[in-house]
Formats: sequence, C-alpha cells, structure tokens
Amino acid sequence: MKTAVILRHAERQDRSDNASHLSQAGIEQARSVGTRFNRFDLVVTSPLPRAIETAIAMGFAVDITSPGIQEHSEQIMRDVQWDAGFAAWATAYQSKASVIAYVDHVTSLLKGWLDKVPDDGALLVVTHGGIVEALATGLSPGDDLVHLGEMAGYVEGFIAEASDHGVFLLSEVRR
Repeated sequence: MKTAVILRHAERQDRSDNASHLSQAGIEQARSVGTRFNRFDLVVTSPLPRAIETAIAMGFAVDITSPGIQEHSEQIMRDVQWDAGFAAWATAYQSKASVIAYVDHVTSLLKGWLDKVPDDGALLVVTHGGIVEALATGLSPGDDLVHLGEMAGYVEGFIAEASDHGVFLLSEVRR
C-alpha cells in the first residue's frame, strides 16, 4: 500500500510577501512534525521558498518542485475560499466547474507522483492552504471530508493510504 502525506507549509516571516522564507517558529514547527515520519521515497513541493524550506526543515530533501501544484485561477477563489476548510472544498467540487477542473488537475499530478513511488512506499507533498483541501477532495470525491476538520493550519494536512484498488483512506495530520 502506498502512502501520501500532504501538508501545508510552515509559518513564514511575512504573509504579505509571497516569496517570504520560513520564520524561526516555522522552522521549529516543521522540525517537530518531521520527527513523526521516517522516510519518503519522493518529496514534492511547490516552488515557493516556504514549501521547499518546510520539507528541508522536516529533514527531507526535495526531489521535485512543481509549479502546477500551486497555480489556480481567480474564478476558483470566487467559487470557494482557500481557507474555507475541507468540507467547503468537497461541497464546491459537486457543482462549481472551476473547482472541479482544478481539483481534477492537482489530483492527476498527485497520482502521477504516487506512480513513481514503489509499492509500500511514501510520498510527501508540501504545498499551500486550499491546495491541501483540494487534494483531499480529489482523492475522496464522494466524501464530505468533515472528519478532516477545518482548513489545514501550518504543517497540517492529511495522510492518504492507497489501496490496491485505487481507493484512498484519508486521516488528518495536526501539529
């Protein structure tokens, strides 16, 4: 069984600067969460410094930086707030064309990365708020995702365990 760990980046220095680096608190958050995991066969992040630095502070080298994991349209932000939480993304996925297209796109990226992971291997993806929730929606499209709670906070997200039949079991990761 393959496992994917999908996390939001740690706290950054300046929320108004998209290229901002992790704060000292963010480094400590990432280090703490990193101790929960032994190893990953593949580590993917968005290309923004806070995502790359989170993986490294967790103790894992970055294999791939993917701009596609963070790119989205303004229409998506009108259809669902990035910080609305897992259930809101699941609801929007049922009726909003922009959300459906985006969720399907990022989920196809995730599944492609999982294909590169050996059986019984593990994938780490460090990305951003809203994207974590979109990926959970794509892996479990019929689920309301209420059990995953509110939006992913810093270095929070979910673990997806893939069965041999392509079904994913999702559980939350909280700091």
